Amino acid sequence: MLKNKDILKSPPGMMSYLPEVAAELKTIEGKILEVFNMWGYQPVLTPTLEYYKALQVGMGNELDNRLYKFIDYEGNILALRPEMTAPIARTLATRINDLKLPLRLSYSASVFRYDQLQTGKSREIYQLGVEFIGEKNYLADAEAIILAIESLKSTGLEDFKIDIGHADFLNGVVDELGLGEEEVFELKRLLNKKDLVGLNNLTDELKVEGKEILKELPLLRGSVEILAEVKSMVDNPRSLEALNNLKELFLLLEDYSFADYINFDLCLNRGFDYYTGVVFEGFTEKLGYNICGGGRYDNLLRKYSGSQIPAIGFAIGIERVRLALMLQKKRLHEEKFDNLIVYNKGYEKELLKLVKKLHERGLSTVIDNSGGLERAKEEGKEAVKRIIFVKNENELIVEDLEKNERRSINLKDDGEEVLWEI
Repeated sequence: MLKNKDILKSPPGMMSYLPEVAAELKTIEGKILEVFNMWGYQPVLTPTLEYYKALQVGMGNELDNRLYKFIDYEGNILALRPEMTAPIARTLATRINDLKLPLRLSYSASVFRYDQLQTGKSREIYQLGVEFIGEKNYLADAEAIILAIESLKSTGLEDFKIDIGHADFLNGVVDELGLGEEEVFELKRLLNKKDLVGLNNLTDELKVEGKEILKELPLLRGSVEILAEVKSMVDNPRSLEALNNLKELFLLLEDYSFADYINFDLCLNRGFDYYTGVVFEGFTEKLGYNICGGGRYDNLLRKYSGSQIPAIGFAIGIERVRLALMLQKKRLHEEKFDNLIVYNKGYEKELLKLVKKLHERGLSTVIDNSGGLERAKEEGKEAVKRIIFVKNENELIVEDLEKNERRSINLKDDGEEVLWEI
């Protein structure tokens, strides 16, 4: 229950950021969006609130106990979107006859999940992501993973890996064992949580032949060689085809010179039933959770529209990327303002005239009225390139902090053309 002393705090798991951190997050966002744009992905927007039943169509009950749910004035149950893939699929379904495939869509948005709070896992998660709609081939899968890698690289992040799995490998195993729906759900939940004790207990309780392979699933991780090793452990077409798909995908990533970023995890399932093929997650050292994740979901659009349209996508958590960059001691935000202007009292008119001219030239310019030139010089070294002092209606003093030079400008003698030299 909220107490009066807590009303000025953000709700648990919801974040507020002051300019320094906000600028770092925006810098990361800008770099990733540049990569999305370079590959031809165009922005899409969806509502923050969705009908609860619409989310159930695409996601079932997988996140039911982690949703923020509300009842509107008409009595409808609404929910804050817990991820972006299902809302985008729902949005496309309303315009299914107008779609020109393939579609490359990108987004930057907050999603909301009522998760247990821990470092790096908020309840409001700011994501950047893409959805590649209308293509089903190895090249489309490779494009999504390459795009994820290039996006992370663009931020300056190093020493990260992309774990790749395939939904049909695990689905083939459970089909071969003849497991029931509840058993499969519990198995995937335990694998997703990497709960080895729970997995061993579940396996011991099952009364099916060949169940010991389930205990081996968390160990089926490694480089591309693991794919050949695992072939001898399964004997069903679904799992074998998944292994072949992963090998073909790896060859494309290897051709792109990204093989060193790739690791295989054959029990990876991402916790969502809508995945139908390749799934992947990005990890970096010292963080105990993924920084990006996604996969192929070829049946999701059919649930909303009745049309079978293949798709693959992923999301990146930029707060997590920021934490990873901090752990790698990367400098996150280096942007400087072009000009900081200080002035003598009584020359506000001249000040604003100068600011207008500098802004018209596209130069970022900030007014400082809290002190003189020397104080501004001392405090502005890391934030601005130049300090301009409006001494009077005709005289400016320009302090170039990058060149460590100072010069005076007499607007009356030199004319205003000299401003183009600033």
